[in-house]
Amino acid sequence: MTRNSLNTDTKRQKTDSFRHDLRTHLSAIVSLTDLIRKSEDQEKIAALIEALHFAASNAMTMVEGGAELFKQPKQETILLSCWLKEFEGLASLLANSHGARFQLAISPDLEEGAPLAPAPSYLHRTLMLLLDNALKYAQQATITLTAALKSDTEILLTLCDDGPGFREENPELLFEPYHRGEGQDASDGKGLGLWSARHILSVMGGTITAQENTPHGACFLITLPLEQARLPEPEKSKPSRPSIKHALTEKQGNEKERAKILIVDDNKTNLLILAEILKALGFSPITAQSGSEALELLKHIQPDLAIFDIRMDGMSGWDLIKHIQQKKNHAALPVIAISADDAPQTIAPFKAWLRRPIEADTLYELLTSCLADSTLARPKSQ
Repeated sequence: MTRNSLNTDTKRQKTDSFRHDLRTHLSAIVSLTDLIRKSEDQEKIAALIEALHFAASNAMTMVEGGAELFKQPKQETILLSCWLKEFEGLASLLANSHGARFQLAISPDLEEGAPLAPAPSYLHRTLMLLLDNALKYAQQATITLTAALKSDTEILLTLCDDGPGFREENPELLFEPYHRGEGQDASDGKGLGLWSARHILSVMGGTITAQENTPHGACFLITLPLEQARLPEPEKSKPSRPSIKHALTEKQGNEKERAKILIVDDNKTNLLILAEILKALGFSPITAQSGSEALELLKHIQPDLAIFDIRMDGMSGWDLIKHIQQKKNHAALPVIAISADDAPQTIAPFKAWLRRPIEADTLYELLTSCLADSTLARPKSQ
């Protein structure tokens, strides 16, 4: 086999693996939204929403990273035990939706040692692949994830199920790309999940092996390097700001006290989502689906602030703000740009740049800061 053909095969495997892994994440998100639609229990809905946010955030991180894996992914300062408990919430809900059961066991030595979660986005991707594999082939089984310190330098994660097992004479074959175990329906997948899991772990400096569970089922043993570091202490110089919950309580009392914010976006879904977030934060959104519609609205309204999508058909956000600055009544209007892209080196004449996905806390801080800078620390009365 030539070097070019080897490179082509490797690229195909990476691309197929990325698609497979992303499909796994999106399937989880679809399952969670389906459960939310069917549930009438408010406490359960709240738990589902938390799990949905966790799953979607990790899917977004995966999409932004692309198919290529990096040997030094961004390290997030979150304790492994805390991260695993958050993953447990998601995994338990997904297992229940498939008629299975998920449980987590964390050893006291790991709790006391307080190691950091190694590359959380990669770890999430790996465990989701193993969970998906168990739910697919060990239906109505009990799936157990245990976490412990293997040594002073390694963590051991073990995911076991009590399903039928993999029935392979050589478990190493399970990690070959496009290999499917005996008795498995080829229509269920391409046989890339376990290969992808091993590939991700190798980038993280870890390993994975498989063995039969007792008396039946499958076990996957993961070793990872111990990430021992101090969590950053909170900055004492910064005054604490009110929580979003407090902000909502303060702002939702009187409709006339709400700041009016013009949102311009040609994507109906994005427009709706941002408008609902602003309502929840106590602001009064005014929406337009194009630059021309926004200019027409501005003949009759005086918003306190505006948010323009950058990539709009016809008139972009850059074009729209130039038109706004030529209007005497709105030349001083503070405008925030919103985009899925990173901010360019120069964002002027925009006041700030908001990158999707939108975090409510970040949005609230940005809006209140921009309003304060524009002598609108308190929303104007209508």
